[in-house]
Amino acid sequence: MSVNPAEISIYHITHVANLPGILAEGGLHSDAAMARKNPALAIGYDHIKRRRMEELIVDCCAGRHVGEFVPFYFCPRSPMLLAVNSGLSGRPAGNQHTIVHLASTMDAGIKTGRKWAVSSGNAGARHTTFDDHLMAVAMLDWDAIRAIQWKGRQHQKSAEFLIADFFPWSSIQTVGCHDSGVAEHVRGLLTQHAHRPVVQMQPGWYY
Repeated sequence: MSVNPAEISIYHITHVANLPGILAEGGLHSDAAMARKNPALAIGYDHIKRRRMEELIVDCCAGRHVGEFVPFYFCPRSPMLLAVNSGLSGRPAGNQHTIVHLASTMDAGIKTGRKWAVSSGNAGARHTTFDDHLMAVAMLDWDAIRAIQWKGRQHQKSAEFLIADFFPWSSIQTVGCHDSGVAEHVRGLLTQHAHRPVVQMQPGWYY
Protein backbone atom coordinates (compact mmCIF):
# COMPACT_ATOMS: atom_id res chain seq x y z
CA MET A 1 0.00 0.00 0.00
CA SER A 2 1.37 3.41 -0.98
CA VAL A 3 0.72 6.15 1.55
CA ASN A 4 -0.30 9.68 0.63
CA PRO A 5 -0.91 11.53 3.93
CA ALA A 6 -3.26 13.97 2.19
CA GLU A 7 -5.57 11.03 1.41
CA ILE A 8 -5.53 9.53 4.91
CA SER A 9 -8.47 10.87 6.93
CA ILE A 10 -8.28 11.12 10.72
CA TYR A 11 -11.12 11.53 13.25
CA HIS A 12 -11.26 12.80 16.84
CA ILE A 13 -14.49 12.30 18.78
CA THR A 14 -15.64 14.61 21.55
CA HIS A 15 -18.82 15.64 23.34
CA VAL A 16 -20.45 18.60 21.60
CA ALA A 17 -20.43 20.42 24.96
CA ASN A 18 -16.63 20.54 24.71
CA LEU A 19 -16.67 22.55 21.47
CA PRO A 20 -16.88 26.04 23.07
CA GLY A 21 -13.78 25.25 25.13
CA ILE A 22 -11.95 23.82 22.13
CA LEU A 23 -12.75 26.94 20.13
CA ALA A 24 -11.66 29.22 22.98
CA GLU A 25 -8.34 27.35 23.23
CA GLY A 26 -7.84 27.41 19.46
CA GLY A 27 -7.68 23.64 19.20
CA LEU A 28 -7.41 20.29 20.90
CA HIS A 29 -5.08 19.76 23.86
CA SER A 30 -3.79 16.37 24.94
CA ASP A 31 -5.38 14.71 27.97
CA ALA A 32 -2.22 15.45 29.95
CA ALA A 33 -2.51 19.15 29.16
CA MET A 34 -6.24 19.16 29.88
CA ALA A 35 -5.65 17.54 33.27
CA ARG A 36 -3.73 20.69 34.21
CA LYS A 37 -6.64 22.84 33.10
CA ASN A 38 -10.37 22.70 33.80
CA PRO A 39 -11.38 19.16 32.87
CA ALA A 40 -13.49 18.68 29.75
CA LEU A 41 -16.51 16.40 29.57
CA ALA A 42 -14.68 13.11 29.12
CA ILE A 43 -16.18 10.35 26.97
CA GLY A 44 -13.57 7.62 27.48
CA TYR A 45 -12.69 5.22 30.27
CA ASP A 46 -11.07 7.00 33.22
CA HIS A 47 -8.72 4.14 34.08
CA ILE A 48 -7.49 3.89 30.49
CA LYS A 49 -6.96 7.66 30.32
CA ARG A 50 -4.82 7.40 33.48
CA ARG A 51 -2.86 4.52 31.97
CA ARG A 52 -2.24 6.55 28.82
CA MET A 53 -0.99 9.49 30.89
CA GLU A 54 1.06 7.61 33.47
CA GLU A 55 2.21 4.27 32.07
CA LEU A 56 2.13 3.84 28.30
CA ILE A 57 5.15 5.17 26.43
CA VAL A 58 5.45 6.30 22.80
CA ASP A 59 9.03 5.11 22.52
CA CYS A 60 9.63 6.60 19.07
CA CYS A 61 8.91 10.10 20.40
CA ALA A 62 11.55 10.57 23.10
CA GLY A 63 9.69 8.29 25.49
CA ARG A 64 6.70 10.56 25.97
CA HIS A 65 3.46 9.17 27.38
CA VAL A 66 0.48 8.40 25.14
CA GLY A 67 -1.61 10.87 27.14
CA GLU A 68 0.65 13.70 25.99
CA PHE A 69 -0.68 13.31 22.45
CA VAL A 70 -3.97 14.31 20.85
CA PRO A 71 -5.49 11.06 19.52
CA PHE A 72 -7.24 10.52 16.20
CA TYR A 73 -8.71 7.35 14.73
CA PHE A 74 -8.31 6.44 11.07
CA CYS A 75 -12.05 5.84 10.78
CA PRO A 76 -15.35 7.22 12.04
CA ARG A 77 -17.80 4.94 13.85
CA SER A 78 -14.99 3.71 16.09
CA PRO A 79 -15.19 0.98 18.74
CA MET A 80 -14.92 3.73 21.36
CA LEU A 81 -18.03 5.42 19.98
CA LEU A 82 -19.87 2.10 20.29
CA ALA A 83 -18.70 1.79 23.91
CA VAL A 84 -19.87 5.34 24.64
CA ASN A 85 -23.25 4.74 23.01
CA SER A 86 -23.66 1.45 24.86
CA GLY A 87 -23.23 3.16 28.21
CA LEU A 88 -19.97 1.35 28.97
CA SER A 89 -17.83 4.45 29.60
CA GLY A 90 -19.77 6.14 32.37
CA ARG A 91 -22.18 8.12 30.19
CA PRO A 92 -25.86 7.16 29.64
CA ALA A 93 -26.53 4.60 26.93
CA GLY A 94 -27.86 5.89 23.61
CA ASN A 95 -26.03 9.22 23.79
CA GLN A 96 -24.05 9.08 20.55
CA HIS A 97 -26.04 12.04 19.19
CA THR A 98 -24.08 14.25 21.63
CA ILE A 99 -20.75 13.18 20.10
CA VAL A 100 -19.19 14.97 17.13
CA HIS A 101 -16.39 13.82 14.86
CA LEU A 102 -13.65 16.40 14.24
CA ALA A 103 -12.11 15.26 10.97
CA SER A 104 -8.91 16.22 9.22
CA THR A 105 -6.09 14.48 7.34
CA MET A 106 -2.82 12.95 8.38
CA ASP A 107 -1.11 15.48 6.11
CA ALA A 108 -2.63 18.38 8.06
CA GLY A 109 -1.38 16.81 11.27
CA ILE A 110 2.15 16.35 9.98
CA LYS A 111 2.21 19.94 8.72
CA THR A 112 1.65 21.24 12.26
CA GLY A 113 5.34 20.49 12.74
CA ARG A 114 4.69 18.59 15.96
CA LYS A 115 5.94 15.13 16.77
CA TRP A 116 3.57 12.43 15.63
CA ALA A 117 3.22 8.68 15.83
CA VAL A 118 1.04 5.85 14.56
CA SER A 119 -0.13 3.08 16.87
CA SER A 120 -0.50 -0.48 15.59
CA GLY A 121 -3.87 -0.70 17.38
CA ASN A 122 -5.58 0.76 20.42
CA ALA A 123 -2.97 3.10 21.94
CA GLY A 124 -4.39 2.36 25.39
CA ALA A 125 -3.40 -1.32 25.18
CA ARG A 126 -0.14 -2.46 26.73
CA HIS A 127 0.94 -4.55 23.73
CA THR A 128 0.57 -1.77 21.14
CA THR A 129 3.62 -0.61 19.20
CA PHE A 130 4.33 2.90 17.90
CA ASP A 131 6.21 4.25 14.89
CA ASP A 132 6.82 7.69 13.41
CA HIS A 133 7.20 6.88 9.72
CA LEU A 134 4.73 6.48 6.88
CA MET A 135 5.46 2.79 6.39
CA ALA A 136 3.73 2.19 9.72
CA VAL A 137 0.50 3.47 8.15
CA ALA A 138 0.83 1.02 5.27
CA MET A 139 1.26 -1.82 7.77
CA LEU A 140 -2.00 -1.13 9.63
CA ASP A 141 -4.90 -3.58 9.25
CA TRP A 142 -6.89 -1.45 6.83
CA ASP A 143 -9.49 -4.18 6.30
CA ALA A 144 -10.35 -3.92 10.00
CA ILE A 145 -10.15 -0.12 10.02
CA ARG A 146 -12.61 0.15 7.12
CA ALA A 147 -14.90 -2.66 8.27
CA ILE A 148 -18.47 -2.06 9.41
CA GLN A 149 -18.49 -5.44 11.16
CA TRP A 150 -15.24 -5.78 13.09
CA LYS A 151 -15.93 -8.31 15.85
CA GLY A 152 -12.62 -9.84 16.96
CA ARG A 153 -10.63 -7.01 15.34
CA GLN A 154 -11.43 -4.19 17.74
CA HIS A 155 -7.77 -3.63 18.57
CA GLN A 156 -6.71 -3.29 14.94
CA LYS A 157 -9.67 -1.07 14.05
CA SER A 158 -8.71 1.25 16.93
CA ALA A 159 -5.30 2.20 15.49
CA GLU A 160 -4.51 5.84 16.21
CA PHE A 161 -2.68 8.81 14.74
CA LEU A 162 -1.14 10.77 17.62
CA ILE A 163 -0.08 14.45 17.55
CA ALA A 164 2.04 15.74 20.41
CA ASP A 165 0.42 18.18 22.85
CA PHE A 166 -1.91 20.20 20.61
CA PHE A 167 -3.84 20.06 17.33
CA PRO A 168 -4.94 23.49 16.05
CA TRP A 169 -8.57 24.16 15.24
CA SER A 170 -7.44 25.68 11.93
CA SER A 171 -6.40 22.17 10.85
CA ILE A 172 -9.86 20.67 11.42
CA GLN A 173 -11.57 20.30 8.03
CA THR A 174 -14.97 18.77 8.80
CA VAL A 175 -17.28 18.41 11.79
CA GLY A 176 -19.44 15.31 11.40
CA CYS A 177 -22.71 15.29 13.36
CA HIS A 178 -25.34 12.72 14.17
CA ASP A 179 -28.37 14.82 13.19
CA SER A 180 -29.51 18.20 11.89
CA GLY A 181 -30.13 19.62 15.37
CA VAL A 182 -26.54 19.04 16.48
CA ALA A 183 -25.25 20.33 13.12
CA GLU A 184 -27.19 23.58 13.50
CA HIS A 185 -25.91 23.95 17.06
CA VAL A 186 -22.32 23.52 15.86
CA ARG A 187 -22.81 26.04 13.04
CA GLY A 188 -24.09 28.50 15.61
CA LEU A 189 -20.97 28.03 17.72
CA LEU A 190 -18.77 28.73 14.71
CA THR A 191 -20.35 32.03 13.70
CA GLN A 192 -17.87 34.07 15.73
CA HIS A 193 -14.79 32.18 14.54
CA ALA A 194 -12.64 32.85 11.51
CA HIS A 195 -12.05 29.18 10.73
CA ARG A 196 -15.30 27.39 9.99
CA PRO A 197 -14.90 23.78 8.93
CA VAL A 198 -17.60 22.14 6.89
CA VAL A 199 -20.36 20.97 9.25
CA GLN A 200 -22.22 17.92 7.96
CA MET A 201 -24.79 15.38 9.09
CA GLN A 202 -22.97 12.07 8.80
CA PRO A 203 -25.35 9.29 9.93
CA GLY A 204 -22.98 6.69 8.50
CA TRP A 205 -20.40 7.71 11.08
CA TYR A 206 -22.70 6.52 13.90
CA TYR A 207 -24.32 3.34 15.17
